[in-house]
Amino acid sequence: MLVETLVPARGEAELEELADRLAARPSAPPFAPELIDFCHALSRALFADPRARRHPELVPLAAFLRRASATALAREFAAGAVDGVVQVPRGLAFHVPPSSVDTMFVYSLAVSLLVGNRNVVRLSQRRSETTEVLVDALNAVAAEHPQVGDSLAVVSYGHELEPSAVLSRAADVRVIWGGDATIETIRSLPLAPHATELLFGDRFSLAALDAATPEDDLARRLFNDAYWFDQMGCSSPRLVVGVGAGARERLAALFDELRAEIDRRGYALELGAALAKRAYAYGALADRPVRDYRELGNELTVIELETLDGFDRTHPGAGLFYAIALDALDELAGHVVRKDQTMTVSGFDDDTLARFVRAVNGRGIDRIVPFGEALAFGRFWDGYDLLAELTRRVHRP
Repeated sequence: MLVETLVPARGEAELEELADRLAARPSAPPFAPELIDFCHALSRALFADPRARRHPELVPLAAFLRRASATALAREFAAGAVDGVVQVPRGLAFHVPPSSVDTMFVYSLAVSLLVGNRNVVRLSQRRSETTEVLVDALNAVAAEHPQVGDSLAVVSYGHELEPSAVLSRAADVRVIWGGDATIETIRSLPLAPHATELLFGDRFSLAALDAATPEDDLARRLFNDAYWFDQMGCSSPRLVVGVGAGARERLAALFDELRAEIDRRGYALELGAALAKRAYAYGALADRPVRDYRELGNELTVIELETLDGFDRTHPGAGLFYAIALDALDELAGHVVRKDQTMTVSGFDDDTLARFVRAVNGRGIDRIVPFGEALAFGRFWDGYDLLAELTRRVHRP
């Protein structure tokens, strides 16, 4: 079965032969020097590519790949060592990244590579310039570091299931990022009996701010959280909650500042996305408990709600924000559901946030981070410890 290959070189390959080759390659120990060197070289290649300047989402990725970041992860990994247990790579990892977040395939690949796994990634045949920048950088670094480059592959094919079935049978761990429908389809393909998988389905994220303790620069940070992937990232906030006296006024001022930030950045929404968002918003006006509606140009729409009762989390992206004012953060806890992933926050002290987490009691929210850090990737994601999940633990005397 022929498939398009993108990394370690562009061309075509017999998929079964590629899978067999990767499965037969030796695995490096977790955080071996050559793995850290590879990631650092990839970081430098991204920082050096002039095309990357047009894609600000590549900056945090390049920072994540730096030697200092990889070494910090290595220290965390080593700090979790248990007497009598050796953590080793799982083997071959098969990654199915989302099409809505161009950089996610490299984050997924990098974490798995750093703990020593061999890797194969499936990308869509529809690729953005951001993806092409990443593929070019990976190819250049793979050629300079063949010992690591030969242990990974990035392939591309359509929606046919046979290639994914071949890679699933060969994999020791399968990592699926994307919508629930994608997960359901790929999960229908059997894994080897010893294999495992990590699943990252449809998620919803929100932001909360304390109106009594305003912070500077929130609009810029909210822009970075929401607009880098047209609000389609799983951790991009789509609901903004204002808490305390003056919350409605604080929210209105924040969205006015966000409109100015959109203009300053020169961000423009494609017409099709703007029309789809408007159609969605008009439907929401008809069947949601809407208190106020503001259209601040094509790029920003704000729907203020009277209540979160029955809030169903459907959302078109494209710069639409639900908003609500509450008297206290604790009021939000009862409305959290398992689909809720990231809550970006501003102005709350540690005790307030700890009380909120205890009130939610595991029904949802996997991450609480400051405004501006919604898209910051780390070892903990969707409740998984990726360093632990992508390795096996061997017990010894």
